[in-house]
Amino acid sequence: WSEVDTKRWAVALAEEFKVKGANVILGPGVNVHRVARGGRNAEYISGEAPYLGSRLAVPYVQGVQSKGVLAVVKHFVTNDQET
Repeated sequence: WSEVDTKRWAVALAEEFKVKGANVILGPGVNVHRVARGGRNAEYISGEAPYLGSRLAVPYVQGVQSKGVLAVVKHFVTNDQET
């Protein structure tokens, strides 16, 4: 889990969104996995480690926004299970 690679991936993601005409990415999701059956667990950058999420969210947002696309950090807490 590299901060440098996360930023490179985010830059590439933003370039793809820009080509499609989008100017906002609804992510990264930073909630920590607490319920294994959570339907959105794969979307969270932090996995099961809050420290990892805190380290990777910053380069993700910086990479996306460096290309003029807005990153919207989502799901800080309490998005743990589907009902």
